[in-house]
Amino acid sequence: MSYNTAFTLIFMLLFSGCSAVPSLRERQQKLSSLSSQYHWKSDTIQTPYFSLYSLQDFSRCEDKSMRVYIEGDGFAWKTRSKLSDNPTPINPLAAKLMAADPTRCKVYIARPCQYTNDSKCHSEYWGSRRFSREIIDSYQDALNQIKKSNGIEQFDIIGYSGGGAIAVLSAEGRHDVRHIITVAGNLDTDGWVAYHALSPLEGSLNPADKADAVSNIPQTHFVGGKDTVVPIDMFQSYSKRVSKPNRLRNVICEECTHSDGWIERWREWIVQINDREK
Repeated sequence: MSYNTAFTLIFMLLFSGCSAVPSLRERQQKLSSLSSQYHWKSDTIQTPYFSLYSLQDFSRCEDKSMRVYIEGDGFAWKTRSKLSDNPTPINPLAAKLMAADPTRCKVYIARPCQYTNDSKCHSEYWGSRRFSREIIDSYQDALNQIKKSNGIEQFDIIGYSGGGAIAVLSAEGRHDVRHIITVAGNLDTDGWVAYHALSPLEGSLNPADKADAVSNIPQTHFVGGKDTVVPIDMFQSYSKRVSKPNRLRNVICEECTHSDGWIERWREWIVQINDREK
């Protein structure tokens, strides 16, 4: 399969049903409306690398543990051969997952250049360098700031799609991550580009290369049975590199595609995870 053919397929899967791509303002307003509905506080976390837009619900952090929701790649591509001008998501699915989570100590963190106007926002950072060391360091710094300012001791890091890669990569070397959770997570980015016959993500880290380094952290990975964008193969290649498989849990949602079916089930699933952590 050629690069253009593969990308056309992925683009159609991600944006089917959209007769026109919403404007940046419309995409921003969609998240703002969701935030207003749940009375979340918005804040831009300044790091030495990137500014990260966040939505915060810190109303009840009694056990000093916090859930961190990391967004997917967003609107990264304008056409099959051209990166978009701004990767702000059309469908902010990670924020919707957070809305379904009854926990009252949680934060949504967008990806670099989503919902922000940062001087460092060059398209390579939602293209080939979307999982670069400087991006991962940005999340590490953001977690450190949140931890210090809110008295947090533990994080559950939850990532959707490419945010799943960020979740794994950001957890490496930390001793305050209680649980890694991914939803339709891209856990082997090298395997993913090979699967779709895409160009390599030059300058990016591959979470599968860090699988063993984070194998001491309990993990739950949700995979869509009908997900043709990030198929189960990516979880399987990741799991083969984990030296402590007893800490790794895989949940297959047979009816879920890459973006559909998750929100309806999320409250039940996340409550079950919370009960197991007690």
